[in-house]
Amino acid sequence: MTNPFRLRWLQGWTFQVVLMEGHVQVEAHGFGICLRTAVMPGESPQAAADRLVLSEDRRRRALHNAWLRGQDMAQPTEVSTTKEVAPSSNSLVVVG
Repeated sequence: MTNPFRLRWLQGWTFQVVLMEGHVQVEAHGFGICLRTAVMPGESPQAAADRLVLSEDRRRRALHNAWLRGQDMAQPTEVSTTKEVAPSSNSLVVVG
């Protein structure tokens, strides 16, 4: 493994193994940000890098979705008295 390294399924990111504060950490650079996480015992640097980017992606998606929900609440909507909208219609998952 070289330092810095890349993971082919995480395009746009470069990773580097660093020793900081007495702990081995993986540092990720990509899309204008820098992230860092500790390498857990028994975990490879590649697995730590994958875990780091996945958790950041989940966090950013949750923030984006919360922002979208806030935008929907800020705009006044007409309330129909004859037809109620089912709560499941707001779901991103459509089964059918």
